[in-house]
Amino acid sequence: MKPTRSKLPSPSSAGRQTLGATVRIGPLTHIPPVLRELGFAPEAVLAGAGFDPAYFDDPDLPIPYVAASKLLAHCVASTRCEHFGLLVGARGDPSILGLVGFLLMSAPDVGTALQDLLNYLDLHDSGGVASLETRGGTSLLGFAVVEPDAQAIDQICDLSMAVGHNIMRTVCGPKWTPAEVLLPRKRPADSTPWTRVFRAPIRFEAGRSALAFPSRWLAHPVPAANPPLHRHLEREAAGVRSKLRPGFVGEVRRTVSGTIASGSCTSADIAQLLGMHQRTLNRRLLADGTTFKEIRDEVRYTMSRQLLGNTSMNLTEIAEALGYAEASAFLRAFARWSGQTPQRWRDARALARRHEPPP
Repeated sequence: MKPTRSKLPSPSSAGRQTLGATVRIGPLTHIPPVLRELGFAPEAVLAGAGFDPAYFDDPDLPIPYVAASKLLAHCVASTRCEHFGLLVGARGDPSILGLVGFLLMSAPDVGTALQDLLNYLDLHDSGGVASLETRGGTSLLGFAVVEPDAQAIDQICDLSMAVGHNIMRTVCGPKWTPAEVLLPRKRPADSTPWTRVFRAPIRFEAGRSALAFPSRWLAHPVPAANPPLHRHLEREAAGVRSKLRPGFVGEVRRTVSGTIASGSCTSADIAQLLGMHQRTLNRRLLADGTTFKEIRDEVRYTMSRQLLGNTSMNLTEIAEALGYAEASAFLRAFARWSGQTPQRWRDARALARRHEPPP
């Protein structure tokens, strides 16, 4: 199976196993109160998106990732509030992640808690992936959307970073603040809502979403550390994971999505992260009807559309964020995937948005 000159493999192919991703509705249970806070009747707004308010009573209820993203987009359009996702995420704490949240709150230290988040986030959210990267004295806790058909990426990233911010303040204590917050969205006319939530410098137009903080926090003990409870919850999480049996291609794709922003995303890198030899990785992918290059291309195509549609980053910056050594290589690849240049795709997307009917 190889990509054609004009598009990636079809959604039924092995490399697109993130289609049909779901997320627990936990974080979205804050949508009705945020709507009320903004002066809107939740019943009316949610009905316009095809939801009954009672749907938000059970935080463990799964919702298709695409449906959740469309709901966020509908709420933004209805309220004309460009920081709607930020307001929803700011109300969240680790408990909205369910089992995963309680697991990390009982961890002995912050580094273990964040590793729990990386290992088990897909039990809560199978359409996104968390990452942790340490560069010298600075660590970056990141999040990327891997569901290729998701909408409102800027809102999802705002929401996720706000929840991540609250997670860090829970496991580190109230003295923790990020050194910088990276967001893959256009710079708003008024950045006050973001600085009010994060209380830190915000880098808009970034190639990724991440919270930057001093690495020394990784050794900090978690205030509610409970080793026996942590061991019990880890066994519970492992049991749930074993029942889900995520496919190998999907696991590779999530790993690529969480790694690509670091600039080191070769088949050797991913094989090492998965604890196997590079030849084993390639052999298993071939057995599933795909290759590492095809998966990496699919991730890059998804991420490139997110950055083209939600930021004003120039093409050289986007190419760098996707791990290309030269912008020309990205231009050729995007034209092969989509049948048009990145700029033409961006212009067509902007035109379509201007002509979208109001909710």
